[in-house]
Amino acid sequence: MTTLPPPATRWRPRLASGGPRYLALVDAIAEGVANGQLHRGDRLPTQRQLARMLDLNLATVTRGIAEAERRGLVQAQQGRGTFVAE
Repeated sequence: MTTLPPPATRWRPRLASGGPRYLALVDAIAEGVANGQLHRGDRLPTQRQLARMLDLNLATVTRGIAEAERRGLVQAQQGRGTFVAE
């Protein structure tokens, strides 16, 4: 059994105000990659953890992660977590 890396702890997303919250999450992921807080292969906190951290509902986080995956920012692996795209 392989051990998963811990979630990226240096990443503290800040959501921009205004506009859809799920898109603000996508922007926060992109910003984390751009400013070096997130690196390729980093595991993101779980969607439930992100929802608690950002005071969002789980459906909003799920939609944001799906959009980030569609844009090629992250790769979600069922049962393993969500990782910054290689």
